[in-house]
Amino acid sequence: MDRRTFLRTAGLVGIAGASGCSLPFDSSPIPNGSDGNGSGGTPELTPTPEPPDTRSGAALTGVYAGGDELVANLDSYSSWLGQKPAVALVFVDAFGSTSAKQGFIDGALTNVWKAGHVPLISWQPFEPQKNQTSETIEREIANGEYDDQIDEWASLLDSWAHPRGDNTRGRRFYFRPAHEMNGNWFPWSALDATRVEATAVPETDDGDGEDPTAGIPDDYVGMWRQLHKRFAETELDESNIQWIWSPNADEIGGIRAERYYPGDDYVDWVGLDGFNFGGSQQYSTGQSNWRSPAELFDPMLNRMRELTDKPVALTEFASSSIPSSGNGHDPQQKAQWIDDAFSYVSENDIKMTCWFNVDKTGQDETDWAVFGGSRGTDQASVGGEQYSSYQNYKQALSADKYLAALPDYPPLLTDDEFAGKF
Repeated sequence: MDRRTFLRTAGLVGIAGASGCSLPFDSSPIPNGSDGNGSGGTPELTPTPEPPDTRSGAALTGVYAGGDELVANLDSYSSWLGQKPAVALVFVDAFGSTSAKQGFIDGALTNVWKAGHVPLISWQPFEPQKNQTSETIEREIANGEYDDQIDEWASLLDSWAHPRGDNTRGRRFYFRPAHEMNGNWFPWSALDATRVEATAVPETDDGDGEDPTAGIPDDYVGMWRQLHKRFAETELDESNIQWIWSPNADEIGGIRAERYYPGDDYVDWVGLDGFNFGGSQQYSTGQSNWRSPAELFDPMLNRMRELTDKPVALTEFASSSIPSSGNGHDPQQKAQWIDDAFSYVSENDIKMTCWFNVDKTGQDETDWAVFGGSRGTDQASVGGEQYSSYQNYKQALSADKYLAALPDYPPLLTDDEFAGKF
C-alpha cells in the first residue's frame, strides 16, 4: 500500500476510536438544564485564564503520528520529546453518514485535543467508497451538490469548537481541505487521478470542449470558496479555525500550483508537503536523488512567497535513510538531513513543521519515522519500552525557538501563535 493510499484508508475507521487523557480544561458540553454552577453534579465553569505573552520563535512543532493507536502514539512521542507538539495532523474522508462524521469528531478530534495538541484536519473529499469519487468532485462541490454534507461538517465542527457556547474559550483546529491538488494522485486535481484505483469518470463531455475526465483549476478554486462560504455561516472565527491551502512541493503535470490558489481572503496559511526519497524507490536511483531541504523546497517555496505573504507550514515532510539505490540505509545521513531541515526552517521563516512519523513499505514508502520506526541513530526508553530514534531531531525541537503546546493554557496556543504571527 503506498503512502497516499494509506492516508486515504486511515480516515474515519482508522482514527475514530482513539482515546486520550484530559487536560485541566474540561470542555465537555453542559447537560441540558444545568446552570453551570455545580448543581446536578456538573462541574463549575472555570474561566479561561488570561493568555500568556505570544512567544517569539521560528516555528510551531507538529507531527503525523499515524492513524492506528493515534493518541497512544502521540503520548509516547511526546514523552520522548519531553514536550507536547503544538499540532497533530489527522486525516478524514469527508463524505459519508452523520454517524461517521460524529465518530471522527467524538473520537480522533476530541482525543487529540484532550491529549494536548491542536488538531490539523486534512479533509479529503472522498466518497465512502473511494473509487466511486468522481474525477470532477471539485466541480460538483463548487456547484453546490455537496452543500448538505458541507453544512453538516460546518455545524459539527462549530459545536465542537464551542462546547459551552460563549461561557468559556473554545477549542481550535487547522483545516486543510483537498491537499496536494497539484499532483495526479487525488481526484480533486485537474489531472486524471492515475493512482486512485477505478475512480469514477464522468460518462460524457458536457459539450464545451473540456476534458470530462477531470476538473480544472477554476473548479478547485470554486470548491474551496464554496467550503469557506458555508463555514462562514457558523460562529467559527479566526481564533477557532485556520485554513491551510497545501500544494505538494513536487509538481506533476503542466498545471502550476498558483492556478489553484483560492485567494488571500480564503486562505490563512500555505502548507507544503515534501519528502526526500533518496534511493528508496525504483525511480530514485543515484546519489543525485538525495535532495537537501533546500533542493526539495526552494523551488515551490520561492513561488509561494511571490504568490502571497501568508505564513508557510511544512504540513508533511520527512526523509528516507537510503542515500542512493543499492547502498542500503545510512541513518547518519538522515540525521544530517534532519539538522539541515531545521536550519532551513529557521532561515526561511517557516512557521510550522509537521514531521511524517510513520515508516511504510512499498511504492512511495520508506523509513520516514524519527521515533518508533525501524531504525535510528539511537535507542530511547519510554514507558519501559525501547524505541529506535534520532536524537538530533529531539535536540532540534528542544530549542526555545520551536514552540510546543502551552501546557497550562487551555487553548494550547495564543491567538497570534495559532495564526503564525510570531
